[in-house]
Amino acid sequence: MAIWSLLEQAAEGSDYHITVLSDGIPESSQTFIRQLADRCGKNHSLRFLELKEVIPEGLGVTDAIPRATWARLFLGRMLPDVDRALYLDIDTMCCADLSALCEMDMKGAAVAGVLEEKSHPTSSFNERLGIPLSCPGYINAGVMLMDLARFREEDLDVKCLEFYEKHREISYALDQDSINGALFDKILPIHPRWNWNDGRTRRLGFVKEDEKMWKGYPLMDSVQAALYPGILHFIGQHKPWFYNYRIEGKRYEECMARAGLLGKNGLPGFTFAKWVKKKTHALLYVQARWRIRRLAEKLGVQAP
Repeated sequence: MAIWSLLEQAAEGSDYHITVLSDGIPESSQTFIRQLADRCGKNHSLRFLELKEVIPEGLGVTDAIPRATWARLFLGRMLPDVDRALYLDIDTMCCADLSALCEMDMKGAAVAGVLEEKSHPTSSFNERLGIPLSCPGYINAGVMLMDLARFREEDLDVKCLEFYEKHREISYALDQDSINGALFDKILPIHPRWNWNDGRTRRLGFVKEDEKMWKGYPLMDSVQAALYPGILHFIGQHKPWFYNYRIEGKRYEECMARAGLLGKNGLPGFTFAKWVKKKTHALLYVQARWRIRRLAEKLGVQAP
């Protein structure tokens, strides 16, 4: 859905050049993905990049942090003809054209991304990773705009690996910690709508109306992101291609249907227990949506 939704939302006349980081994707699946992309127009290009010979031995490659996730550190070397790239995790869904994001002024930063947490004395990352409080905060690496030319010029992938080797015993988000730790002074926070998740939508429903900031951003920005996400990121173990109770699950399911990927029986993985959980959470989501709309009216939030 990451590729389909990106191209489905692409502005008329745009030409996206997509590189899929492949860790052994079968040729039949590659053909299917190409055919799916072709349905969105012929202006776009798509290629597959195999990673088996790229990722160094000894990295923490696991089911949770696969080879393709580590590969984002080495994009500068793997794509020597590309000076800027937008990295997207596979569990993302584009809800708007990404031209504004791809072409934004990076203000000299090597990486631009959405904050998970702002720097503060009791943060989960500053002291642990040795990141000074002057750093804006800790970004989620699932959506990153990257200056690949600078990565090559300054060997930033090497700096990330050196940080990983030094902190691997205390890191729990190994590659993400390495990016934030090694490049803390080269990171630009961007609007949260470019990497929003439905967990934040739910939690935003309990925010006090007089809050000025939330999750490192003005409250207005977070409300705008909840109502008008540019990219949805389905973080966590409950992925939207299986039956689940996520607030944005319906949006993902509708996207699957438009792509012709939704079976006649709906999403796989249905159980009665999951159905009960979905009904229970529905009330929380209704309340969250009502509160967010109320906040939008008070703050004068408009569509971007």
